[in-house]
Amino acid sequence: MIAPLRVLVADDDEFILEIIVELLEQLGLTDIHRAQDGHGVLACVDDPQTRPQLILCDVDMQGMDGIECLRHLAARRFAGAVIVMSGSGARMLSVAAELVQEHKLHFLAALLKPIDFNELRQALEKLTLRGPSAAPSVQGALLSPDAIREGLRADAVQIYLQPKITLAKRAVIGAEALLRWRSPSGGIVPPVAVIPVAEAHGLIDALLHCVFRQAVACLAQWQAQGLNLTVAVNVSMDNLAALDLPETLAAMARDAGADVRGIVLEITESRLMLNPIASLEVISRLRLKGFRLSIDDFGTGYASLEKLSKLPVDELKIDQSFVRGSSVDVASRVILESSIRLGHSLGMRVVAEGAESFADLELLNDLGCDQVQGYVIAKPMPADRFLPWLQDWARDHAGVLRGA
Repeated sequence: MIAPLRVLVADDDEFILEIIVELLEQLGLTDIHRAQDGHGVLACVDDPQTRPQLILCDVDMQGMDGIECLRHLAARRFAGAVIVMSGSGARMLSVAAELVQEHKLHFLAALLKPIDFNELRQALEKLTLRGPSAAPSVQGALLSPDAIREGLRADAVQIYLQPKITLAKRAVIGAEALLRWRSPSGGIVPPVAVIPVAEAHGLIDALLHCVFRQAVACLAQWQAQGLNLTVAVNVSMDNLAALDLPETLAAMARDAGADVRGIVLEITESRLMLNPIASLEVISRLRLKGFRLSIDDFGTGYASLEKLSKLPVDELKIDQSFVRGSSVDVASRVILESSIRLGHSLGMRVVAEGAESFADLELLNDLGCDQVQGYVIAKPMPADRFLPWLQDWARDHAGVLRGA
């Protein structure tokens, strides 16, 4: 089901504009606004009465084009979702999609024109799947530091789990713990509204501890049932600056009764390179404590091969921007293939995130990728729904329950 949304469609071709509006109406959306260039988009965004929760923006428009418009949306910290469209070919569309993500906007999809109805529907359904509450008002502006402090006291933090499987056997090997924040009204606030504020105001450690405690509690439950699964938790650069992090996390795992060898700490590549000396010290000590280590969002940072070869990490996790649609995007496929080959040459396990189609899965399998997560396997789910999902998966996939 597609949630009610206020949508803005921007295209300088009136005929195409009408077609897209009609497609949206067929999908049940009624609050639709129009713009014919970037100036019209920004005017709509700046007006609280018309501010959209989703923008479909053409790349090539007269006046202010879509590329320039994205920069202005980022400067305004636009919190809604963005779909970029183009009739200028897949390469230009790929560039626009990358710019959306580089600007830290909420990238939803990149669609070639003429717009395919099913592709549009799938993109909108994906937006709905970002949390059990689809009310866009919950996905609005950044939370204030005081709201985060109060939420930490009121147990607003909860984790969702997204399963990870092996490609060779389709065996579930664990899950990534993803932050979700429950607002006082009961809706779910996305991480993008919480994490930047927490990082800017010295609250990221407290946030990590909440996520980590819940993740290792799940792991302890799995291990108590004899399940050989892992749980992955993202660790930010601010956390890495804390030299007592290895001891703190190891103690929290022991208190929960969890074996640290089942914990994967994911460290974003770009942040790892900001302070390589301090990062190397802390992650080395984390490795000595028994944690597994992963370089997250691989391909978006600037780690040299020399630095990568010296890091005591177990896996590379390829960023979803290179995985999503790689079966039809030649450039993404080349990057994907070279990343997998690089990871294996360094003796690392390679994980792909963001797989959304069976074609993506088939390609990843052909390229020798080890593990995968994405909507084609399962969307993130509340922690208490993971074991029932696992039982269903095992039943449907030849009873494979234990990791490979």
